[in-house]
Amino acid sequence: MKTKLLLIAVIAVFLTQLSCADKKKMVLQTHKEAVDTLSTGSKDTLVKFANIDIRKLLDTSDLSKIFCNHDSLGAYDNRVDGFFGSDHYRIQFYFSKVWKDSLNPLVYNFEGKSNFKENIAPFKGKLILEKAMKFTDPKINLSEWKYENGDSLKGTYSLIGKLQFEEDKRLGHAGVFSGDFRMEFANMAKGDRFLWFYSPSIGSKGAGYASAGNWQQYGKPNVKPFIFGKDIFMFANDILADFSYGERDIQINEKYVHLGWDNYWEQDEWWVESKAKM
Repeated sequence: MKTKLLLIAVIAVFLTQLSCADKKKMVLQTHKEAVDTLSTGSKDTLVKFANIDIRKLLDTSDLSKIFCNHDSLGAYDNRVDGFFGSDHYRIQFYFSKVWKDSLNPLVYNFEGKSNFKENIAPFKGKLILEKAMKFTDPKINLSEWKYENGDSLKGTYSLIGKLQFEEDKRLGHAGVFSGDFRMEFANMAKGDRFLWFYSPSIGSKGAGYASAGNWQQYGKPNVKPFIFGKDIFMFANDILADFSYGERDIQINEKYVHLGWDNYWEQDEWWVESKAKM
């Protein structure tokens, strides 16, 4: 009888150990942590910057397709998410048209719509780029990156500027978004250009591009903070603790779903003209 009881006790301990091991294996990785694992170079985290002539960089470059590009991904790829107000409720922006200014290569003109709690407002605005830096991230092994991507990096760059979106004044809920802007992008040797998401310690915090500032309602002292980014999940957990988890199939923490994230995966094309509230 004692032997049988001892055997049962041993089995119970073994099963408990297995359960604990499974729990350790099930620790969820965040989207940002997954991106960090792509680093293949030095453990040195100090990114090296060098100021460069922004006009020489942008005179012959057109960044408009980074913001608005009707390719195989469709119009949905021109939409970005953000947080708005003191409760960090979800806000969305859709860029319907972006073009480089014909007179000033440092200015980009925007047209689009904002969506906050289904209050949709057309807007027009400008992005004014003020400073450019070339940077080298020691965590990225460029030789391996070249091998994996079939092309070599000509340079990685960080841009700083100011952004302003003016919503339609005819709407009672409209106002002006004014904020700082950060962006990282890469030029390839073969001419391609793309957003750089692999250096979360600088600029946009790995979001590709991001803007943060305040929204001022027309004719009223109503001011609210905002922040948005191309890949907001790179810094969202710094705004709302444990906001999301998952590497590719990102999951929103249930306690934040009520802040406008219940339909995140539905890809609703809310910017279609028939849905705009004028």
